[in-house]
Amino acid sequence: MEKKAAHILLVEKENSLRATLAQHLRQEGFRVSETDQSQEVFAILSAAPVHLALLGLEELKRSGIAILRMIRERFPHVNVITINSGDRLDLSIEAMRLGVLDDFLIPFDLEGLMARIRNAQPDINCLDR
Repeated sequence: MEKKAAHILLVEKENSLRATLAQHLRQEGFRVSETDQSQEVFAILSAAPVHLALLGLEELKRSGIAILRMIRERFPHVNVITINSGDRLDLSIEAMRLGVLDDFLIPFDLEGLMARIRNAQPDINCLDR
């Protein structure tokens, strides 16, 4: 039986970072839904099962924390990894208190992030590469 690719939701305002991450995730074999609009997050999460959300806090700021709260309340099974800048550690600390799986500070090691995503939970690992 063929294992389905894990579905990752990528929420990032900065276009070039979002495009780079989406490209790498797809090369790794993941299914990716991406948005830069906070209002689209609920619709994407409701439409199809999502295994992991990558949430960029740097540009979203407080609305990123609001998105995280909504995910934790309505979709508690979805793991979340946040990406943030070092000058907004308050957001990273709040996100960790809300139960994110991990927090990566910009600039981050892309391969380290990909490894953390692959190891997030057993069903995220894609066997068909």
